Amino acid sequence: MGISQLTVAVIGCGTLGTAIAAGILEPRDKENFEPPSPSTNHGSQSSPEEENIRAVQEADVVLLAFKPFKRADVFAVPGFKEALRDKFVLSIMAGITTNELSRLVFGEDHATGSGASLQSVRAMPNMAARIREAVTLYTPSSATSKENIEIASWVFGQVGEAHQIPEKSFDICAVLVGCAGSLLLLAIDGLLDAAVAEGVKRPEVQNLVVNSAIGMMKLVPAGDHPSVLREKIASPGGCSIRALLELEKLGVRPAFTSAILAAAEKSKQMSSTR
Repeated sequence: MGISQLTVAVIGCGTLGTAIAAGILEPRDKENFEPPSPSTNHGSQSSPEEENIRAVQEADVVLLAFKPFKRADVFAVPGFKEALRDKFVLSIMAGITTNELSRLVFGEDHATGSGASLQSVRAMPNMAARIREAVTLYTPSSATSKENIEIASWVFGQVGEAHQIPEKSFDICAVLVGCAGSLLLLAIDGLLDAAVAEGVKRPEVQNLVVNSAIGMMKLVPAGDHPSVLREKIASPGGCSIRALLELEKLGVRPAFTSAILAAAEKSKQMSSTR
C-alpha cells in the first residue's frame, strides 16, 4: 500500500505535531503525489479520549506527538493501546524508546517476551519543522517492515531532512538535534545584549547577527572543520581572537559539552520514568 492510500492520525497537535501534519497535507512533490488522508486530534473536543481512539481506529499510521509525561494518562484510556496494536506508530515523544513504546502498547505480553511487538519508529525533529527546515533523526523497532521505514522517511522528509540512525546512538544525537538550536539561540541572545549595551537597538542588528551565523554554519557541511574556520577568522592581534579567548576563560566550550551531556542523560531516564 502506498503512502497516498493511507490514513494518518496525529495524536497531540502541538507545534511539532501540527508542523508534521501540515507537511503531510502539503507534500513537497505536489505534481506526482496525492497526500494521505488526515485524521488529527489536538484535544480540544468535548471528549478527547473518545476522539483519540476513533482517530487511531480509522488510521493506518499513528503519530504520537504529545509530551512524554502524558503517556501514562493517554495509554490508560480504555481501548487506546488496543487500537494501536495493529497500526504503524510514529513517536516524537522525547526519550521514549521503541522498546518502551511496545511496553506501553502490549504491557506484560511484551515484558514476558511472548512475541508481541509493535511496528514503530522513534523520531526527533527540531522546531525548524515549522518552516520545513528541520533535521529529523529516526530509528525503527526491530519489528518494523522496510515499507514502513520508507513511510517514516517520507513523512519526516516533508518537514526537512530525515536521517535514520541506530537506537543506541539516539539519545545523544537527538539532544544535539533537539537542544543545540536552543543553546545557539542563547548565544545569539547574548550577542544582541552586547549590541544593546553599546547603544544599538536589538531589532536593528538581530537579522545581521542571525544571518551572519547561518552563513558561517553553512561553511561546515561545505567541508570546513569548525576549528579550521575559527583559525581562519581569528587573525593575529584582531578582535575575534580576543573574543574567543574571553569565551575560553569563561569556560563556554565545556559548558556547552556539559549541557548536552546532561540533556542526553535526561533523555535516557525518560523511558524508565513512568
